[in-house]
Amino acid sequence: MVCALLVENNEQLPAGWRKALTTEGIALKVVPSLPIGIKSLQSANADLIFINGLQSASDTTQFCQQLRQSEPGLKARNDLPIVLITAPGDYDPAIALLDSGADEVWLQSMPVTEFVTRLRAVVRRLRTLQSDQFRRGNFILQPRSRQASFDGINLNLRPEEYDLLELLLSSPDRVFSESILLRMIWPQSVAPNPLQLSEIVTELNYKLAVAGSPESLELLYGLGWHWRSQPKTLDNQAAQSIDDAPQIPNRQAIWQRYRHEYWQRLDAIAITLSGWEQIPAIERTEAYRHAQTLAGALGSFGFEKESQNARILAAGLHSLELETEANPTTLESLLAQVQQLRVLLGASDALPPVRSLTPLALASAINGRRLRNQIEVWSRDRQWAEEVATKANLRGLGATIRLDLDSAADSLDSQAIDLLILEVAPEQLEDPLLVDLVQSQPHLPILLVSDSSLPSRIQAARLGSQRFFHKFVSAEVILDQAFTFLEPQVTPDTVLIADDDPALLTYLQQLLQPWGWQLTVCKRGEQFWEILESSQPDLIILDADLPGYNGFELCRALRSDRYWINQPILILAERYDSELVQQALRYGADDVITKPIASSELVARIYNRLEKYRQLQRLAAADNLTGLVNQRRAREVLSLLLGLAQRYRQPLTLAVIQLSPPPEGEAIAPGVHRQQLIQLAARLQRSCRREDVVARWTDEQFVLGFYGVGWSIAIQRIEQVKLLLQQSREASAELVGQAPIRISAGIAEFPIHGTDLSSLTTAAIDVLSRALEKGGDRIVVAEGRSFSTVNEDLLS
Repeated sequence: MVCALLVENNEQLPAGWRKALTTEGIALKVVPSLPIGIKSLQSANADLIFINGLQSASDTTQFCQQLRQSEPGLKARNDLPIVLITAPGDYDPAIALLDSGADEVWLQSMPVTEFVTRLRAVVRRLRTLQSDQFRRGNFILQPRSRQASFDGINLNLRPEEYDLLELLLSSPDRVFSESILLRMIWPQSVAPNPLQLSEIVTELNYKLAVAGSPESLELLYGLGWHWRSQPKTLDNQAAQSIDDAPQIPNRQAIWQRYRHEYWQRLDAIAITLSGWEQIPAIERTEAYRHAQTLAGALGSFGFEKESQNARILAAGLHSLELETEANPTTLESLLAQVQQLRVLLGASDALPPVRSLTPLALASAINGRRLRNQIEVWSRDRQWAEEVATKANLRGLGATIRLDLDSAADSLDSQAIDLLILEVAPEQLEDPLLVDLVQSQPHLPILLVSDSSLPSRIQAARLGSQRFFHKFVSAEVILDQAFTFLEPQVTPDTVLIADDDPALLTYLQQLLQPWGWQLTVCKRGEQFWEILESSQPDLIILDADLPGYNGFELCRALRSDRYWINQPILILAERYDSELVQQALRYGADDVITKPIASSELVARIYNRLEKYRQLQRLAAADNLTGLVNQRRAREVLSLLLGLAQRYRQPLTLAVIQLSPPPEGEAIAPGVHRQQLIQLAARLQRSCRREDVVARWTDEQFVLGFYGVGWSIAIQRIEQVKLLLQQSREASAELVGQAPIRISAGIAEFPIHGTDLSSLTTAAIDVLSRALEKGGDRIVVAEGRSFSTVNEDLLS
């Protein structure tokens, strides 16, 4: 971090400038006079000096000369920038002081934007003049050459990785928000988009882990990035404050309680690796997330070596996702790392030799030992039941089929399974045996599958089934819903309570914390928005009579903000009043709770609101068939990227892709067409970078968004998709003899073919239509606002 010394007497630095200094990551120390400034420099270092207001000419000259020449107790600092800040009327006298050793003169009347630009220029020059080495612990950084090493091992960092490391190492106790990092690391050059930032951090952490560093960059949810220092040893922890002491003996107890969940994450990674080529892209990404979770969680339990190994595993999985074809040696190496982690974490027994097994066999071998995530599939339709069970096993569940429903009901052990998928005919929904079965298992999640008639749905709801599905819904959709019941919440839901009653706050904390919710408190309305943005709550409780801004005003403000428009909001009222309830609902509240609070009622309402909110989030973002983001979510991300492209003058290329029609006289069965859509979605996701947008736009169309990429590179990416589709068809015995998957694409680039999302999608869809009219199997690029197909024959 850059440290600045500000000398100011009676005149104050403009408030906007002070805020800009903080935003740019500059620590400011203020002294009232030049002599005190000299004493401060004798005891503490500074990188930059501001002198605000015209001081005595002789004092300023003496101050500068003392800095530029060796004085007792003060090393000569010819590299230390001195900036004089003066009023317009004192500009000429200040210019005369440049001969005394000052470097620049800035006017107090300059706008904040100019101040920030000048400040960044000074900081850039300052970095080039810094010493050859900067040390922190086992790290050695060389600012001039931008080289960094750990324990003598060169990290081989790219420039942006070096800048990130230097910034966070120099400020290990500070949390940098995403926007501040983007401004500070890439102040005037092309900045990456927010999606790319996490990619850069992942690569940097991988290099740190390979070099043996126990420290890394870590994301604090809702706050930003910080330097995760090496944890203290237990001996040092014992010397910490009394508030921290109770956490030490509980850590191992918590691990013993939840260790099976972390073992299961390793099992899921092993299953994915064993069937890498057959596993959908969304599940490969899930394996990478499992490894990231392990890397963060294991360090919290004191498993530093295991956490480091998990970070290396996560980086390896990420690299594997980017490869067009998986290297068997790489797969073997990653599987060996999983095996090693299981041993280090004390898993009961070793995995079988996974590369010698099919994914289904490996899933069965793992799930045979597993105490959780067991499901049963009951159906008289053997083919349907086997399809669901097979896909469940591939996704890491232990699935058992029961074809005789009467005997299955008699022998059901609800303690041995975690979920039941039950397929029945409509007339069976009123069978007394089925009614008794479902209603006698209130804690067992039951997913009912039958016909889609309204009477069937009503009867299923009466029975108490958690979900109802039409018989012809895909197994993937049913299993996606199953996982919402089976997967534990890795990150606890956050509840923000805005209330000024300390007794009530204490009561709510004691009531809600045992349920696993993380609580944040706001006691005044003026502080609400700052606390809101830092805590990023999943549910908000507002006191109707909160001081400053009351709950109704805050609720209305939340509903007018696009980001918080769907967040669950509960209003706390002193008494029940029908007019008050109507006002709360009119302003956008989801529910009203009256005091005194009934504990069980409040818990139930919070739980139900959070559950519905999570379901809406999943439905709002994901396409059920392919697992890709849907058009609504894609529009949000593309709008964000378009704004960045406009701001940093970068290209943004949009590609609309569609399956080409079959040759004349041929037809494709609906089931085959559906499988082609799923296969195309997987290949699109595999061929794109993590920061690219891959979405299902309509029933037949997919959209790709490439930030910082022109149309020519986009063509290469789509060509790679075509090649992957061809290779998978040649390599799969099941696909031999089937019609090949042929695709067409229309491409538009910002700002050449459009300046907003609507014009870009229109241009891309228009030229795609022309490609399909000519038989498809080609890529077409829009030309300006016309329908020219400059490269339409590129793939014909």
